Amino acid sequence: MSQEQAEMYRMKRANRSISAGGSGSLKMLLWLVWVAVVAGTAAWNWYLDVAADQPVNLLGIVVYTILAGVIGLLVITLVEQRLDPERFVA
Repeated sequence: MSQEQAEMYRMKRANRSISAGGSGSLKMLLWLVWVAVVAGTAAWNWYLDVAADQPVNLLGIVVYTILAGVIGLLVITLVEQRLDPERFVA
């Protein structure tokens, strides 16, 4: 690697770390919301089974929780792309 290439690489890396440094609280907030949604989905499905005085449907709880988790990850990715598009450009 030539000296010029090394310097350009350092500059790109520094610019990327500066832009990504301010979004730490956004990431934390998005992940906390995701965890709350996934745990809330499991708790809600459990509560519905208990309130209806039915046996707990573990397979249903697992399926709905995984579905909520995958959809949540897609939403988190779309929000991050909208708010910080530089992170997703090569």
